[in-house]
Amino acid sequence: MINADQKASLLKKPSLQAQLAQLEEQLSQHKKIESEHRARLAELQKSFADKAEKEKSALVAETKEKAEAEADATLRNNLLILSQFLRLAAARRAEDIDSTADENMALEGVLLHVYSGDENAVATMLKLVQGSDEQTTSTGGDVLQTTCKRSSCTPKSYENMLMDS
Repeated sequence: MINADQKASLLKKPSLQAQLAQLEEQLSQHKKIESEHRARLAELQKSFADKAEKEKSALVAETKEKAEAEADATLRNNLLILSQFLRLAAARRAEDIDSTADENMALEGVLLHVYSGDENAVATMLKLVQGSDEQTTSTGGDVLQTTCKRSSCTPKSYENMLMDS
């Protein structure tokens, strides 16, 4: 024989089983939704990672291109300065001017270094294009007062010096 509590529990069993089935169905649906959300999240993460990588590659390429263009412009400007210095030196040589003048002796001394074809030539050309304060030397090795800075080592200054000669 069963008591009243057991009878009440037995009567509740079908409703509890129905409730359990309903909760299990909800749990199944929640797991399915969770799975879909995880798949979507993984897809979004991959998409964002791909997009970020493409943007990074584009920025790297753009930055590299700009740096190369700036380096090319700097090189061209430096070569222009060097070319105008050489033009000035040639123009001064062509004129009958005082070869003992400090600036003319400096031009010849710098030319001697530029034409040496070694690391000293490179260092001298860099001093020209960068406008060094270092005093120049004559072809005989005497220290002169003229520096690359004196004429500012800019294309305009070489042009002006050519016009003045």
